[in-house]
Amino acid sequence: VVDVVTHAVYRGWFTVLDGRFVEVEEGDGPRPGEVEAAEALDLGGAYVQPGMLDVHMHIESSLVTPRRFAEGALPRGTTTVLQDPHEVANVLGAPGIRWMVEASRGLPLRVFSAVSSCVPATSPDIETPNAAITPAEVLELAAERDVLALGEVMDFQGLAAGDEHLAAMVAAAHAAGLSVEGHVPSLSGPALSRYVAFGVRSDHTLMTAPKLLEQLRKGQWVMVQEKSVTEDVVGAVMGLPDRSRVMLITDDVMPNRLLTGHLDRIVSLAVERGWDPLDAIAAATLRPATYLGLSDLGLVAPGALADFVVTEGLAAYPPRQVYVGGRLVAEDGATVVASSPSPQPSAPDGLAQAFDPAAVLRSWFELPASGSVRARVIVTNERNSFTTLDERGVEVAGGVPTDEDLSLATVVPRARLRPGAAPHEPVVGLVAGLGLRRGAFATTFAHDSHNLFVLGRDPDAMLTATRAVLRAGGGMAFAPAGDAEPLLLSLPLAGLLSDDPVAEVAQRFDAIERALVAAGMRHLNPLLLLTLLPLSVSPDYKLTDKGVVDVQARVVLPPLVEA
Repeated sequence: VVDVVTHAVYRGWFTVLDGRFVEVEEGDGPRPGEVEAAEALDLGGAYVQPGMLDVHMHIESSLVTPRRFAEGALPRGTTTVLQDPHEVANVLGAPGIRWMVEASRGLPLRVFSAVSSCVPATSPDIETPNAAITPAEVLELAAERDVLALGEVMDFQGLAAGDEHLAAMVAAAHAAGLSVEGHVPSLSGPALSRYVAFGVRSDHTLMTAPKLLEQLRKGQWVMVQEKSVTEDVVGAVMGLPDRSRVMLITDDVMPNRLLTGHLDRIVSLAVERGWDPLDAIAAATLRPATYLGLSDLGLVAPGALADFVVTEGLAAYPPRQVYVGGRLVAEDGATVVASSPSPQPSAPDGLAQAFDPAAVLRSWFELPASGSVRARVIVTNERNSFTTLDERGVEVAGGVPTDEDLSLATVVPRARLRPGAAPHEPVVGLVAGLGLRRGAFATTFAHDSHNLFVLGRDPDAMLTATRAVLRAGGGMAFAPAGDAEPLLLSLPLAGLLSDDPVAEVAQRFDAIERALVAAGMRHLNPLLLLTLLPLSVSPDYKLTDKGVVDVQARVVLPPLVEA
């Protein structure tokens, strides 16, 4: 038995009644006649640890519905999640959150939910939103069963500066007894203090050792995701005399990676980088349960809910078996119970998106210039989503830059893609550093507003990919050329999700990603990067339908520099 309270492992036995642990004892088993059991299981010297809790994540990042996500996460040992459905919320508003909450009920995975706080993520002068959440709706949604938190307050600069709407959202959350979750990629010093003073409890963004220590000193809980599991951060964590406010989380797991790991991947990586195994397991079990006030989860102890994972060794994943409430739910890499929600959720308006592919014009994807121009170019790197901005001279022929390192990119508001919509006035920008030599990519899954994002080297291919996505009611597509059949991943639910099995979605996802790599893309996670390029709260420069966004300064710059 893996004891995450005293950080010990002991040979023991336990009983389960009505979904909860009763006796949890050392030794080889009960004495004859001591326990009357309907069923006895000998785990043969295996290890039993608590089921893992992922308390900051977005189901929509897996591109599947909650029931399909459960089928992927349970076999990896994740038994409880706190989802922030802010992708669906940014498209459908409060009805979308309610739909995600309802679609998560009655599953073998325990799903708690947060009310998305930043819908839209920024102000309408920075990008065109598709939905909004009000303080009144926070109070309404907080009354829903299993809603525990206000999702990450992503406009960290706005809240620190005293934005009245955000302050009202946070006040409503506190009034409803919700935990307030944070998103603080760059604040420090007095600005961070002002942000935390609003009662923001946590941060999950990219960590460094100094940032982690400052946030802990200021009372925040620190959530360490995969990109932050570095030797420096792990060393800083291991150097703490008290690690009770440090947790491991996933945040976003794309469908292809869900097949090979979830929170277990983060624990394994942490151990590989020097994190003590028992402490790493506690950071994915007891501590997140404590953080959310779920006192009957995250440990193997009398009275706790019998959510546990059976492994062949300490922190040896994937698990052999996974139990939730004392019931076997996954074994040998697959779920063994039905995963349909109960009852079935009612579909909100807009869950099926209606688009007009014929309304899209090739001119939307051309630079409105020719010859030599000065342009602001968003520059990417090959490892993460951080970007810089470069001003340079660009040669343009036929609306396309002659420099093969430059890709055309544009964002089209969903409202301009509806039948009978007003004409769209395109803003076309340039992106460098991708390595893309040919073809085009289009997606309606584009953080966080989820307008249509299109990027490519060829306006004809951009048109082809866009029309394929719109005909499908949303999704992702890659067109290798204007006259070639595009690869398509259909996401017909809000233009974000599929109800197909994770393996099928992952197969189509991988096919698009492989095509992007074959076309020259050099990034470690091509599709993740492309879906983040429109994210107007992600440092440092991103593209929206309004232009190039300077995230830190909160201003929009035109892609072409005025002469």
